[in-house]
Amino acid sequence: MITNIRYILLTALRDWLFIGLLAGIVLATMISATLGSTAFLEKQEMTLTFASGSSRLILMVGMIVFVCFHIRNAFDTKEIDVIMSRPISRSNLVIAYWLGFAFVGLLLVVPIVGIIGLIGVVNWPGFIGWGVSLLLEMFLVVALALFSAFTLKSAVTSVIATMGFYVLSRMMAFFVYTAQSGMVGGEFQYVLLRYALSAISTMVPRLDFFAKSEWLVYGFNTNQEWIAFTVQVAIFVPLLVLAAIADFRRKQF
Repeated sequence: MITNIRYILLTALRDWLFIGLLAGIVLATMISATLGSTAFLEKQEMTLTFASGSSRLILMVGMIVFVCFHIRNAFDTKEIDVIMSRPISRSNLVIAYWLGFAFVGLLLVVPIVGIIGLIGVVNWPGFIGWGVSLLLEMFLVVALALFSAFTLKSAVTSVIATMGFYVLSRMMAFFVYTAQSGMVGGEFQYVLLRYALSAISTMVPRLDFFAKSEWLVYGFNTNQEWIAFTVQVAIFVPLLVLAAIADFRRKQF
């Protein structure tokens, strides 16, 4: 298991994942600082909002692409067959992949949090919570990308499916609030849509509860905001990893 984790780390270094993502994050931060300087009031707060949002998006997209292409390349080059020839179970292999990708994500989250801290900490509890939430969201996204890569037969399809689910999860609050705001008509199909959206929002990860930029400025409103993202990670990460293991066990080599 340790060998697989080290191999994933070496692959990330070989593919220039760290340099590429960090360069993009630094560039996004510089653009955010430029945009923030144009504000008449709260320049630092605006810079924090732009920089944190763009860094979060770059990190998640980068990890999704890296995980999906790494796993599918391992299948295409028969690397999985070579690994399975060693005394390692399929369950341990999937867990080792998740741990390896999660460790790579951890190494990326640390400098991102450092960059946001260099811009200026307005609210320390919110800053700490944002950093922890960003790390946990990355763990969840890695599990989701791992599941897609093991179940789908194309790297591109895996990336598109994971990104589509990620966007849906991020925008779920918008869909639910719009359906419940009264702006939608009262016809049967709209009522059915309203209940369907409410049901879907309780069964899929709600990534809109993670790494909110407003925490960096105003902090947490209630302690329930901590619970909202920690409980989701505790539920969905094991569930997605177990689903990937179940699908991997059905494959024939």
